[in-house]
Amino acid sequence: MSGPGGATPEVGEELLPLALSRPQEALARAGDLLAASSDPGLLSFARQAIGIVLRDRGDLADAVAELRTALRLARAARRPDRAADVRATLGAALVMDGLTSRGLAELDAAADSSEGVLLSRVLTRKAYVLSMLGRHAEALDDIRRALPGIRRSGDLVWEARTLNNRADLHLALGAVSRAEHDVVAAQALFRQAGQELEEVLTVHNRGLVAFRKGDMPAALALLDEAARRYEALGVDEPELAIDRCVAYLAAGLTAEAVEVVGTALAEHPGQPTQRAKLELMAAQAALADGDAVRALEHARSAGRSFRRQQRPWWELQAGLASVRARSALGSCSVDIAVSVANRLAEEGSDQAPLALTVAGRLAAEQELASSRGLFARAARGRRRGPALNRATGWLARALGCAAEGDERGALLACAHGLEALDEHQASLGSTELRALATSHGRELAEIALRMASRRDGRTLLRWSERWRATALTLPPVRAPEDTPLAGDLASLRETVRRIELNRQSGLSTVGLERHRARLERTIRTQRLHTSGDRRAAQKLDLGRLLDTLGHTTLVELVAVDGTLLAVVASRGRVRRYVVGPVAEASQAVELARFTLRRAARGRPGDLASVGARLESALLGPVARQLPDGPVVVSPPGPLQAAPWGLLPALARRPVSQSPSAAMWLRTAARISSDGGGEVLIGGPGLPAGGRELVELARRRPGAVVLGEGSATVDRALAAMDGASLVHVVAHGQFRRDNPMFSSLLLDDGPLTVHDLERLESAPRRLVLSACDSGVMAPVGADELIGLSSALLSLGTAGVVSSVAEVNDEATCTFMGELHGELLRSGTVADAVLAARTAAGRDPVSVATAASFVAFGT
Repeated sequence: MSGPGGATPEVGEELLPLALSRPQEALARAGDLLAASSDPGLLSFARQAIGIVLRDRGDLADAVAELRTALRLARAARRPDRAADVRATLGAALVMDGLTSRGLAELDAAADSSEGVLLSRVLTRKAYVLSMLGRHAEALDDIRRALPGIRRSGDLVWEARTLNNRADLHLALGAVSRAEHDVVAAQALFRQAGQELEEVLTVHNRGLVAFRKGDMPAALALLDEAARRYEALGVDEPELAIDRCVAYLAAGLTAEAVEVVGTALAEHPGQPTQRAKLELMAAQAALADGDAVRALEHARSAGRSFRRQQRPWWELQAGLASVRARSALGSCSVDIAVSVANRLAEEGSDQAPLALTVAGRLAAEQELASSRGLFARAARGRRRGPALNRATGWLARALGCAAEGDERGALLACAHGLEALDEHQASLGSTELRALATSHGRELAEIALRMASRRDGRTLLRWSERWRATALTLPPVRAPEDTPLAGDLASLRETVRRIELNRQSGLSTVGLERHRARLERTIRTQRLHTSGDRRAAQKLDLGRLLDTLGHTTLVELVAVDGTLLAVVASRGRVRRYVVGPVAEASQAVELARFTLRRAARGRPGDLASVGARLESALLGPVARQLPDGPVVVSPPGPLQAAPWGLLPALARRPVSQSPSAAMWLRTAARISSDGGGEVLIGGPGLPAGGRELVELARRRPGAVVLGEGSATVDRALAAMDGASLVHVVAHGQFRRDNPMFSSLLLDDGPLTVHDLERLESAPRRLVLSACDSGVMAPVGADELIGLSSALLSLGTAGVVSSVAEVNDEATCTFMGELHGELLRSGTVADAVLAARTAAGRDPVSVATAASFVAFGT
């Protein structure tokens, strides 16, 4: 039967699944139907389809108006089944608009007037709405009632919707395996039915499943895939911003979390239910960013919205964010924190352990006995679930033991918590993510170090090493061959080259700079999606370390509660010293680098007094206790750019730096390895006309020389792979904003840390003469990312690089002396000492020599 205008009922029915598959096409076809037909039944389909598209865009007022029109048309057509179906859609839209009571009333009325398959569909939509309200158990009951009827109907789309909704509920209730089973089945059904948009919803949900399983690379990859596919369909999904924010925060990507939720809030002024969740996520992102004032504003706003919308489960989540913010501001009462924690625990929320821990801290600060019970309850999940959840439980256990004065129990809990984080870190293939992951263990490490600092030097050294440079100890995982990483890096180099050409020609670089930023985001994203190989970092073998040190002295600097301690390992003994305030040491390092930078520009300062101040701040009493012989220094992240050669106690001895004792031990094992040739690389625009490269080529006649015109990144990497010695003379750039893009400029553009991670076998020794090539950015708890740290992580035994700006002419002379010692088979520390000694008394030469540091062995 045809309606007026020749449209058939099937045309109307096809519009509803189309609205959830290809919304733009659905709008166009609904418009055509409105123009062609006067049949109220058909027109109700068109208005309902338009309402669905507008609802999902966030245009709630217009959506509700369209759906009310659809309901009037269904009644005019004397189609009670049509009216019930439209009422269910209207009910969902009203709830999304914050009109919860009216929306639920419409859904109940729709259910009361339905039977058979239609009832099952109404119950599925009602379950979705109840899930949105946080009433998960009720929603699951409705899904269980709906699914048999849906399956009997043979409608693949509705079966997929029901399974996808059930997956959401299983996730909310902690049944991750069941959720995964449902979402995979739903995706297959949506794909079979050609429901493009709804299939993307399952990709989105698979990202949430991966996140809850603790597979961070897969979670980020799936959420990014969902974002691309939503965009291709012209759909802007605020829920994705919420879920990406959660994943970013867990991954330690705080800036990304703040950005994604901030953008979503700015672009989605409507749909109150989603906006309230965005406000909650903005509060959590602000907390991670250290802005408790802003976090409290967002948490209170979210809480008020959830209360108006009758969403008590979500109101509790906002209450927790408010408690955390007020706790950070010192204005939260224990009673309020305990009340929120108890209610979250009653609801079975996965946020309950965090809430109990926050309440326990507040109680412990007031020395209340209740803190022990709160910590004990928070610690119940320490032996199950994903690694990050277990680590949170072990932290609560450590805090509880500390509150009771049980140091042994606290240290044992810290050890278990860090082991769980080892597991998480090993699942990550990205060096950046591994480094960021250490932030989850910061407090566990701080508790352990605080207790270990009161014990002997060996205990302090073991605990200092337990969570230091763990990301670097794990060799980077190479990107899979089927990824476009190499091509994207080549595109980045070409873009940087064109930017420089435009600058030289006085042309605009704005478009190229935007393209560069896009490429860097793409490259970084690919690495974030790389899974780890599950190998845990090797722990420090103290006995082996002491045997390997021999006559070398290790000085490991440890920051504990703002105080700098030194652990000195030498001649089989380990001693502990108190040096002084960490803040004073940081200031002394910055003053030294500032003075060296001025000297490189021909304005030398009083290097002797700067060195004396640096020695007092970094070594304190240790300077007078050092035995003769080489020294290895392992500083914490904030002190990694210290010019050790300026310290009077170290000026006349070989000194090297290492991110950790374990890393030094690994480099020491490779220093005696054989094989590999020598490679000299010179980038474009070299200072002093490339004299440094010419002089080095004369000293090393058998070396492979890649000078200007032949020093491309691919040729350089091929030559570097497995070499015994590589020297790179090129302009360098340290990227504090993104240290993985710190680079050396070669003929076809920058050679970045990402490029270095493509090496099969790192060169045994490498010398970098660029300014600031040894500077690294502190990331996570106490990790360092930069050119030098990347090479050490890859397996390079020794690196020479600078921690300040250097003078070009003085560097050329310094490098000649350095290679003279390296030719005599000295270590990199021996070579730096020889070159520093040869600098004589010329202030610029002395400053340049002091700016170069030996890393490794």
